[in-house]
Formats: sequence, structure tokens, C-alpha cells
Amino acid sequence: MVSSMIPVAEVMFFDVVLFFHILAVVLAFGPTFAYALFLGVAQREGGRSIPTVGRSIVQWDSTVGTAGALVILASGIYMAADRWDFSDFFISWGILAVIVIVGVVHAVMIPTTRKAVAAAERDIAGAGPGEVTFSEEFNNLNRKLAQFGTALGLLVILTLYFMSAKPFL
Repeated sequence: MVSSMIPVAEVMFFDVVLFFHILAVVLAFGPTFAYALFLGVAQREGGRSIPTVGRSIVQWDSTVGTAGALVILASGIYMAADRWDFSDFFISWGILAVIVIVGVVHAVMIPTTRKAVAAAERDIAGAGPGEVTFSEEFNNLNRKLAQFGTALGLLVILTLYFMSAKPFL
């Protein structure tokens, strides 16, 4: 006799947690790789939208980025406790990376972006209806953001590699 039952895939709770872990990585860190592009386009278009882009970046990092990082950390800890050992290199690296990223974002990136927005607004107001020339203060803050942003981007990329390849096992 042929069974007429439709096969059903078994979904484990671990798989659901893994899905949310990966989704949180994409949402929290994915947009950060485009920040330089957004700011570059705003500057090429005359620079008057730089404050808006900067405020959007701060809003994203403060809300979605931070919430996503907390989901990454919580789901990662659950998965490590369920299937791995906390002494495994990729687990230790992942936990430390999330803590460092959140720390740098809140201690450096958000405050520096706010200062850059304020400097850009002053420079734009000072230019009146004419062409905007950004001050040395803005340019220095922008360089600092670029340096830290590049370092954080590399940290995210390394972490993605360590999580997927699991070297040193």
C-alpha cells in the first residue's frame, strides 16, 4: 500500500535559532558596509544631505544594529551551549567580536557621527545658498569614522569567516 501522507521536514529549535542568528547578522551589520557609499554620494551631490544620512546611520546603529547584536549574542550563546564548547576558538572569537563591535559603535562611532553631523550642519549653515566647503573639524571626524568603520568591517568579515569555516577545530 502506498502512503498518501506528504513528507514533512523536521525543524529543530536549534535551526530556528540559527535562522534568527543569521538574520540578525544581516540586519545589524549588512547596512554598515554601505555607510561610506551613502556618505560619499551625499558629499558628491553637494553635501547638504550629509546630516540626514548621518542621523540615519546613528538611528540604525542605535536601534536595529544594537538589537541585532543582542540577538546575535543571545542566539550564539544558546547554540554554543547546545552543540559546541565555549573553549572552541570560533565561539570565543564570536562572543568577543560582538562585544567589541557594540562597544566601539557606542563609544566611538555613534558619538563621532553625532559630532560630524553637528559640524556638517554648521558648515552648511555657514555656506548659505552657495557651495558647501566642509571644515577641517568635519574632515577629521569623517576620517576617524572611516578608520574605525574599516576596522569594524574587517572584524565582521573575519568573524563571518571564523563562524563559517570553524578553523582550529
